[in-house]
Amino acid sequence: MENTEKKYNPLLILLSVLLFGGLWGILEATLGSFLHLPIVDAAGMFACSTTIMVPIAYFLMGACYKRTNTFRSVLYMGILAASIKALVCAIFHLSFNPCLYILLESMCMAGAIAAIRPTKVLSFRGLGTMILANTSYLVLATFIRVNAATTTFSAFMANLEKYAFMFNMVAVIYTFAAGAAMYGLVKLAEKLNWNFDGVKKVIYSPITAGAVATAMVVVTFLIR
Repeated sequence: MENTEKKYNPLLILLSVLLFGGLWGILEATLGSFLHLPIVDAAGMFACSTTIMVPIAYFLMGACYKRTNTFRSVLYMGILAASIKALVCAIFHLSFNPCLYILLESMCMAGAIAAIRPTKVLSFRGLGTMILANTSYLVLATFIRVNAATTTFSAFMANLEKYAFMFNMVAVIYTFAAGAAMYGLVKLAEKLNWNFDGVKKVIYSPITAGAVATAMVVVTFLIR
């Protein structure tokens, strides 16, 4: 059952979007750029943005949803990250394609959350949400990419098989492995009675949210 107090708390939504959206933007600029380096790109689907960065973005969006209990916050995250990226692209005359894909990721995740309504990020429903979001994203991204290139239907099907099946399977395997490891750590912490209340207060404070959002802007401008 949804917590309506959290769902309609504008300040909570704003701080959560700044925090998780900021982290997403920072990772897009740092890890995303690293994964596009030629030496890393040579590993293909086993070390690329589609199989590593995109699932991480879904995790951050899932965490934002859990914090706010409204899938609209996921859309706001996409708008925040895409807007800063678009500003950089406009200033330095870069392609706006990354902005489009960021928005597409957030829309697919919001739709998947609205359909499945996971109660926990680290759960089978959370994994199912990621799979639904990633599959729909890869299908739509493939359609946009192929349509923009005005290639044939056979080329579209070949790309669809490549991304929506092969790349998607690698992303799911990575996500399951990382989720299982994180779940194990959470259970270990619970068994050892570790108290993270103080850490959570720092992480979810307005100062942290503002600092992360500011860092996202700086990093995105420096690493473009």
